[in-house]
Formats: sequence, C-alpha cells, structure tokens
Amino acid sequence: MNYKNMLMAIMTLLLLMGSTITTTTAYPTGISGVSTGCVCHSGATTSTVTVTLDGVPSNYSGGEIVNLTITITGGPTAAGENHGGFNLVASAGTLSAPDNTTQIMNGEATHTEFGNNQRSWQVTWTAPSENSQDITFTTHGNSVNGDGSASADDKWNRAEVTLAGVAPLDSEETPGFGIALTMLALVGVAISRVRKNE
Repeated sequence: MNYKNMLMAIMTLLLLMGSTITTTTAYPTGISGVSTGCVCHSGATTSTVTVTLDGVPSNYSGGEIVNLTITITGGPTAAGENHGGFNLVASAGTLSAPDNTTQIMNGEATHTEFGNNQRSWQVTWTAPSENSQDITFTTHGNSVNGDGSASADDKWNRAEVTLAGVAPLDSEETPGFGIALTMLALVGVAISRVRKNE
C-alpha cells in the first residue's frame, strides 16, 4: 500500500471513529436512575456541595402526605442557565410534583427544565398504607456552573435519610400485658383458695 492510500485509510478510520463518539450533554429536563450519582458531571461526590432533605418526619402514619424540600448549597457560582438539578428516590410510598419545577420520572422525583435554574425544590411524598416498614430517601444534588455542558467544574453530592417504621406490637411486646396476666392468675388462685376455705 502506498503512502497516499495509507493516509486516506487512516483519515477515513479517524472520521468513522469521530462520528461514533457521542458528546456528553446536561439533563436540564430531569433525570432518573442515577443510583451511582451524577457521574457525568464529575467522578465522585464532593464535600463542597451539601444536599439537604427537609421535612422528613420522625414517624409516619399510613397514607400520610408529607411536603419535602430538597436544597443544594455550595459548588460553583451559578451563571448562565441550568444552575442545579436533583433526583430523589423513596424506597416506599409515592412521590408527586406539587408545581412545575419538579416532575416524576419512573417513580423518582427530579427537576423540570423550568426548575433547572434553581437549587431548591418541593416534592410531596405519600406514605404507604402500612407504617411498619423503614423508608429510605436517597437524594442526589447537582450544583452546576451554568455553561450548558457537563464537566468536572460541576459538583454534586448525595444525602440519605431513613424514616423508621413502627414495629407491630404482639401480645409479648404489649406494655403491661405480661404483668396483667400474672395479676389475673394470682387473683384466680386467691379466689380459689378462699372458696376452698369456705
């Protein structure tokens, strides 16, 4: 193969390879399925970003409706558009969007394109009908510089909050139940002795 043909083959190969490379773009319209985090922006979580999930109660009743607030602080200074984004997953119950800054994708809460120019959002959570299970809320928050492209300049972190369920009471765990049975037995014995002596 002569030099000219070899050069043409290399150029063709480079063009073909370049056409198959996809550029990484931001997700201003929301995202779901980010169990490993916002790795398209930077490889790992960073302590310069804080993700806060407020409104998680200390306990819950079946079917209870709770308003949650996701807030991202820290990270790069917001400029341009697309300042931040989030993804919230609840291990049980149902998430819903109370306004046009949030939406539900595949059962997970995330920002909308309209809500991508902020770093705080509201989400509504409806508890499952039974309150015996623990609920884990996992939130990923992305603080971006607003240049419209995903890069290592953008930072993210995650937060996880667990809401303990109420263990069902059985007869052995009911407070005072064992004492009451003992007292009834003693009273029964005393009554039977009194009757014997009569």
